[in-house]
Amino acid sequence: MQTILPSEFKRQMVVMLDGSPHVIEDLHTSGTAQTRHRLHTRLRHLTTGRLIDRVFAENERVPMASLETRRVTYSYAQADTRIFIDIETFEEFEFSNEQLGERRWFLKENEEYKALRLDGRLLDIVLPAQISLQVVDTAPPARTDLNSSWKEAKLETGLQIMVPLFIAKGDLIRIDTAARKYLGKDTSGE
Repeated sequence: MQTILPSEFKRQMVVMLDGSPHVIEDLHTSGTAQTRHRLHTRLRHLTTGRLIDRVFAENERVPMASLETRRVTYSYAQADTRIFIDIETFEEFEFSNEQLGERRWFLKENEEYKALRLDGRLLDIVLPAQISLQVVDTAPPARTDLNSSWKEAKLETGLQIMVPLFIAKGDLIRIDTAARKYLGKDTSGE
């Protein structure tokens, strides 16, 4: 199995820890010229969805998971699970809301996503960096409150985020999937 140094880590890379696949959600380094550099990571266990924080020494070698990627379509939600269909084989796969975590708020029916497989098992769904969602509920556009330039909006998937005051119900907006923040109006359909 191929191993890499922590200096080669990137977000969304999958590494094997204690025989289990973990995806790197976030990372940053610490240390000074006099002390050894350490890499602080937030990892998500791909089978349980549990988040852990782990610190790696700069010379520690970590095995990489040999993953296969597939294209899948999000089909529908059923109780506490989300159903996906493989585009090539039409196989159905289930993910629990617990496995998906906060990413479930970015899933749109009939949209295509990248899925990660390890040893024939579907492990994870990879979201694009940004996604367009429609505003289904928000206060009407206004400029009356001078203390705030943001208001809360509910999106078509149930996600609630802060948006600028000029955003109205029915607008299509772009959302950063990693930070869960408003990026701008989606003007691709205009």
